[in-house]
Amino acid sequence: MPQNKKQNFAIIGAGMGGTLMGIYLASRGFQVDIFERRADMRRHPVEPGRSINMTLAARGLHALAKAGLHDVVMAMTVPLRGRMVHAENGTVTAQPYGKNDTEVHHSIKRSQLNITLINYAESFPSLRLFFNQRCISVKRETGLLRLYDEESGRVRHVTAGVIIGADGAFSTVREEMQRDQPADFYQEYLPEGYKELAIPPDAVGNYQLDEKSLHVWPRGAMVLIAIPNADGSFTCTLTLPYQGEFSFASLKTPSAVRGYFQRFYPEVLSLAPGIPTEFLSHPPGKYLTTKTCPWYYKGGVVLIGDACHSVLPFYGQGMNAAFEDCVVLADCLDSEPGDTEAAFVKYQHLRKRNTDALADLSIRNYFELREKVRSPLFVARKNLEIKLTRAFPNLYVPLYSLVTHTTTPYADAVERCMRQDRLLRLMGLDAVLPVLAAPALFAQWRKRFSRWADIQSRRLPGAAERAADAAGAAKS
Repeated sequence: MPQNKKQNFAIIGAGMGGTLMGIYLASRGFQVDIFERRADMRRHPVEPGRSINMTLAARGLHALAKAGLHDVVMAMTVPLRGRMVHAENGTVTAQPYGKNDTEVHHSIKRSQLNITLINYAESFPSLRLFFNQRCISVKRETGLLRLYDEESGRVRHVTAGVIIGADGAFSTVREEMQRDQPADFYQEYLPEGYKELAIPPDAVGNYQLDEKSLHVWPRGAMVLIAIPNADGSFTCTLTLPYQGEFSFASLKTPSAVRGYFQRFYPEVLSLAPGIPTEFLSHPPGKYLTTKTCPWYYKGGVVLIGDACHSVLPFYGQGMNAAFEDCVVLADCLDSEPGDTEAAFVKYQHLRKRNTDALADLSIRNYFELREKVRSPLFVARKNLEIKLTRAFPNLYVPLYSLVTHTTTPYADAVERCMRQDRLLRLMGLDAVLPVLAAPALFAQWRKRFSRWADIQSRRLPGAAERAADAAGAAKS
């Protein structure tokens, strides 16, 4: 990156992506001002119920290492070896994330990581942080920002050489940058939303579930996910439809919520009996996917993170992708000294196809978590993938491993796995899956048949009842 100390950057948003980008720029000697709409989370409580715990993977860890924060952050995380899938009949199935214990996710609280980044950012003399500053407008040609101070009610004007929009899925910078310009914008909400809940530690501070796993209770259009925290608790995300028999619209009283959990997640209710009260105290959050283009305007404005590509959280890659944006953008600025527009062109070219691929993968993984993880065929395929990876580590790598445990560009990972799948079909290995799944399928069928037979036996009258009915009919 050019060492032009007079070049100043204004970053709108002090979330994880905005703060990390500020660290990269300040470490190169640039003047950086970061403006955040919310209050300083180090001094004011974080809004409860809306965070969704984060999982760090290879991309995020690589980005933190480049900032010198890898070891500091890793000390705050809980490693997750895989999923624990809780079926409705009470059985629990382990599904590892990778071929061995080195291929894991790392759970961390969003606020804890954000505070760590903010504290580190403030250690750079050329970086300043301003809180309670809401961006009202952006003049893309001149770099003029209008900022509303949420505490004083005053409007201030700031001029920046380069503006970086890191202000989330509802980005003001994006809206102002693309105003009256030819731009594509796609936004899609799921028909389901979420509420964040908690499973506390037990009386002596220990985890009440296996702390090395992400726990999943798939129930069709509903799914509950629990991620461990370092303090012995679990942060839960309950996904529900907005309307319907079991939905946010129908669960309006403590007794209704308690009855719902008793029916679908009785073990969770036993571990956290206060969930009905907590459920009713939190507003539902929305699941949103955003794709847009362009990501920049000339050499003066550029977007990162959710401002240009918000994705569903079900692949655990949203934060990792935002961190990867910072790495790529910094590298592009380094490679195009003195020419920010050329750097932004290269950055968008390198990132957009990959974040579009991630958006599609995240939607697919949502349906996998709420439906497919219960399928014996799905489990058989995952087990086959692990065996193939161990036997041929240089030839076969599952898509999930490429996305999570490597820094292979997302779109390249998808293309590679399509080639691998074609090879598996040519080799006839897909035909092996029903054989591998047969024992589990048979057990599943036998349980369903037993339940059906039990229901029928209660519905059909026995011999004594039939005789009594016949006698009653004769008398009448």
